[in-house]
Formats: sequence, C-alpha cells, structure tokens
Amino acid sequence: MANTFFYGLLAGGLILASAGRADTTLMLDPANGAISGAPGTTVGWGFTFTNDINFALITGSQFCDSTSSPLPNICLPLSPDLGTYTDFAGAQFLVVGPSPESPTVSQAFDNSAATGIGSFAIDPSASGTTSGTIVLTYDLYSVNPNDPAFDPSAEIAGGNYLTAAASVTAAPVAAVPEPAYLPLMGAGGLVMVLLRRRRGWKGLGG
Repeated sequence: MANTFFYGLLAGGLILASAGRADTTLMLDPANGAISGAPGTTVGWGFTFTNDINFALITGSQFCDSTSSPLPNICLPLSPDLGTYTDFAGAQFLVVGPSPESPTVSQAFDNSAATGIGSFAIDPSASGTTSGTIVLTYDLYSVNPNDPAFDPSAEIAGGNYLTAAASVTAAPVAAVPEPAYLPLMGAGGLVMVLLRRRRGWKGLGG
C-alpha cells in the first residue's frame, strides 16, 4: 500500500514536471525546409523560434550533412562543391523569453538584411538536391542577457539545440521560349526578299 502511494506521488510529480517544462520549438520557413534556386544564386530560410520559460540566447546555426548526427559538436559540414551555408540567427544576439522579451521570434529570409536562420549560396556548378539538417543552438539563462546588470554566471544550461530537416535544390535556369510570332516574321521577311529579287530579275530581262 505504501509503495503504491509512493509511486503515485512519483508519477504525479513527473506529470507536473513535464507540464512545467519549457516549450522550446523551431520551425523553418518554408515549413518543410525545402528551397530551390538557380546555380550561382543565394537562397535561405526564414524561421520561428519559441521559448516560454527562462531566457534563451540564440548562439548559432549550422547546416549539417544528412549522413551526420544532428548534434552541434559533431555536425559534418556539407560538401563545399554543393554550396556554402552562412549563419544569420547567431549573429543577431536574439533573446527569446518572458517579458520584456518576446517568447517567439519570427523572421523571414532576407539576404540583403541578413535576417532569417541562414543563407545558402549555391555553387555555380551544383546540380540536383542537397538534403541535410539545420541545427540551431542556444543557451538558457535565468536573467535576461539584454539586462545591463546581466551576469553570465546566471546560465542555466548551455549548448542546447533544436533541429529541422532542410534541403536545397539547384534548379537549372529554364530557357526562355521563343515567341510564336518570331518564326512567322522571319518567314514573311524571307518571302519579301524573294519577291524583290524576282522583280529585279524581270526588270533586267525587260
């Protein structure tokens, strides 16, 4: 009976602990993480990061090869001939959490403004689709890192990470179709030239 009561309290405590756990999520834009662009161009992802307990400081992002483990410390970079990934999120000192911060940060990709989670410069000779995993790393603090009195010792946990599947397709530039009227114009011009030559021949014969 005592054991049943103890295990009941333990289960209840685990449920409460789970309910109080931070809801930290990462979503890419587009949601399936699949983007495309012509070889030699730069594309990228927007993102939404949510953290509703403590203060999360985004420290960086990586695009890992699909064959590597999605852990930030053993992330294998993509083959350099496919393209180059550049981290945007980690360079912005984004803090996500309770007031006065926002529990959610959402950014569209803008290469010129360097917003979004990161960019991917597709190699000019690349072709096909490159699949992998984007890893976003962040540290958790009990005090807002934007507070003037911030003390780094307030760190709760460092090296946290979230992952999202991502892919880049090097789409070849489609040839611009020739307007239908151009061949007709060419044919018409040829007929005019032939008629003029014929008239010239007749003039010479008369």
